[in-house]
Amino acid sequence: MGDRITISGNIQNSNLNIKSTLTNVQQTINAMPQESTTAREQLQALIGQLQQALEGLPADLQDQGEAVAVSAQMLVETARAENPNKTLVEITADGLKKAATAL
Repeated sequence: MGDRITISGNIQNSNLNIKSTLTNVQQTINAMPQESTTAREQLQALIGQLQQALEGLPADLQDQGEAVAVSAQMLVETARAENPNKTLVEITADGLKKAATAL
């Protein structure tokens, strides 16, 4: 069953963008090659935990939360490349860790 979303009033600083971004990240993970099943499952679990953590952010941290979600998306997209650049994956992962820790 899908999410039920009711929008009314001012939706500025909402976490809809964060959820949408992380939903896209999870879909990208699902499309990863079958030979990486364990890594894919672990990554799915971590993204789920990240999504839960970001959903509870106060309004004044929504921009930072969105940056963390976009960083997660960049990391997954970089890692799923046919020949991923290991250095770029490590740099992106490090940036994601720092951004998440800052929250």
